[in-house]
Amino acid sequence: MHRQPQPTKATLNDELHPQFWVHQGLNLADDGFYEKAIQAYNQAIRLSPDDGSTWYHRGDALANLRRYKEALASFDRALELQPRYHPAWTFRGVVLIYLERYQDALESCDRALALEPNDQEAWIFRGVALQRLGRYKQAYDSYEHATSDRSLHR
Repeated sequence: MHRQPQPTKATLNDELHPQFWVHQGLNLADDGFYEKAIQAYNQAIRLSPDDGSTWYHRGDALANLRRYKEALASFDRALELQPRYHPAWTFRGVVLIYLERYQDALESCDRALALEPNDQEAWIFRGVALQRLGRYKQAYDSYEHATSDRSLHR
């Protein structure tokens, strides 16, 4: 998933600063401690509830625990706050695939691609949604687009 810029050294040592908790969450998630990462993101959200990227990272950790409905709610909140954040649209599509909501997943991936036409992951998951909808030719075209040279050089 996509990371946000590194916090300054001062914020890394300040438990009252939301970036302290986001950084803790990112490190915990990188090490596979998703439950603890969610706790850190929740603390960051308590301190700064309108930070879309924190909601995005929370959704990522929830998805890694297969808590897809909760992940979807976090991605939806991230997009309420930052509607042009294409990674959230892409990974919203992923959890919708796991929830077997394929048409919604397709629409979410299309939103990501409207914002970032060369997002290789969005093209791949768009293909998965199309395949699950039985639209095999379009799925193939999406997979082909994902692996074409123009997508690989973003």
